[in-house]
Amino acid sequence: MTLACQYESDMERRRHHEAIQALSQKLGKPEEDVRTLYETVLCSIKERAKIRDYLVILVSRSVRDSIEKTRFR
Repeated sequence: MTLACQYESDMERRRHHEAIQALSQKLGKPEEDVRTLYETVLCSIKERAKIRDYLVILVSRSVRDSIEKTRFR
């Protein structure tokens, strides 16, 4: 999958990749499924963000909440 909003550096790519791996492991979901949702949320939040230091935290929380909500339906 090609990311619509590209990473600005290798360090940024690495941080987000590590977050995706951690979420996948913690939530017991396939990494590719988590990556798809994560990158969708990331692009949405990133385009509005003025300060990007906390994107990993905000996106991870949003993805975790979204996946956990679908478990209880």
